[in-house]
Amino acid sequence: MNATPDLMITTVGRKTGRLRTTTHAYGSAEGRLVLVGPGSEQGPYLPGWYQDLMAHPEAEVRLGERTLHVRAHTAHGAERSRLWKKLVSGRPVYQRYANAARGEIPVVVLEETA
Repeated sequence: MNATPDLMITTVGRKTGRLRTTTHAYGSAEGRLVLVGPGSEQGPYLPGWYQDLMAHPEAEVRLGERTLHVRAHTAHGAERSRLWKKLVSGRPVYQRYANAARGEIPVVVLEETA
């Protein structure tokens, strides 16, 4: 799984309802885009973009000149394990994040909707 730092995702703010755009490194696996939601070494902090996606899972992704409409879900169980291994093989820094975190780091799957 290769990671590239040029995915931009626009989510709906869970509190404000405003559109918010953030930039992420991403991987691709099984025909889907995959993001990692690193938290904090100080506690079980979940980034705002992740919380927004969980409240409103429909989002817009910009990859270079392409714009995609996606629906997000957090991978769990065997799906998470399989994707995590692929993510870490492409970006070993994710394992360092996981070692320092106080909880499981979310793996977010973005599936194109149409």
